[in-house]
Amino acid sequence: MNAVRRLYVVTHRDPAVAGRAVGVLCDTAERVGIELVADPVESEKHPRLADACRIVDESGGSAAAGGCDAAIVLAGDGTLLRTLAQLGPETPVLGVNFGMLGFLSGASHDSLEHAIESLAAGSYRTRELPGLELDLAGRGSATAVNDVVATGGITGRVNELAWRIVSDEGHFIDEMGTVACDGMVMATPVGSTAYNLSNGGPVLAWGVKGTVVSFVAPHTLAARPLVVAPDDTIEVQHMGRGAPLKVLADGVQVGRLQPGEVLRVRRGGARATLAFTDETSFYARYRDNFAVQMTFHGPRVRASDRKLEAPAESAGQEEAAP
Repeated sequence: MNAVRRLYVVTHRDPAVAGRAVGVLCDTAERVGIELVADPVESEKHPRLADACRIVDESGGSAAAGGCDAAIVLAGDGTLLRTLAQLGPETPVLGVNFGMLGFLSGASHDSLEHAIESLAAGSYRTRELPGLELDLAGRGSATAVNDVVATGGITGRVNELAWRIVSDEGHFIDEMGTVACDGMVMATPVGSTAYNLSNGGPVLAWGVKGTVVSFVAPHTLAARPLVVAPDDTIEVQHMGRGAPLKVLADGVQVGRLQPGEVLRVRRGGARATLAFTDETSFYARYRDNFAVQMTFHGPRVRASDRKLEAPAESAGQEEAAP
């Protein structure tokens, strides 16, 4: 990869969380010859950045990061996702976890100095993340890196959502049924470990090309998650007669779906680019964050190699009756 010479900086909303790391970032960047760039919001949170960074007038987003080789986010997955959506696929983003889970982070906060050195040396990996494109009944559009959610505007009220799959360039239009539920989630592989996971939906490895559909609190045993092929379109129709549904892209409301209207969601092209300086695979991340840890002690023995032994007599049986 190309060596990073100019790095855009985003930090946790609470200055106390990443304050010490900002000092490490500034010192290491100066030592390895990386110019730091930040917007005024960041310099207000961290006076050290005001002294060590080039402060741009734009308040965040692709304009502020213009001309930067990469970006670094000292925060959790939520801030990282927002930064990915703002910067687009042209700017690799390295997340250093200062949140709860940090599944998308490419370095740990304990290895921050090494991560900066790796960026300067061009010793990092990148992965382009496909996004979702949504059409809101022809009235608006948006994109998402994680997921698109259609959910009720009134808490506690069940919604009726009819959904269908349009495949083979429109040759097949398959009605999948109507589900009484609190909402519906359509997630990318990266987003499959977020809201989708809490709905009982499957986790998709990052290399999988597809979109997973899951339901929020379905009032039926028949509503099962489904992985939809990458070229197919998911259509969701609001079958209720009351309040409109809220439509969210990566947790941000982008519109409302009125009764009778149809939301269309399909997989799009590259939406963002993650950077990694660690050597952790997707499956190791999954194991460390979600899977049950199991440790095997001693040699592994196949079931066919085990010998059947007569059960030992209990202590009571060993004692002869008087």
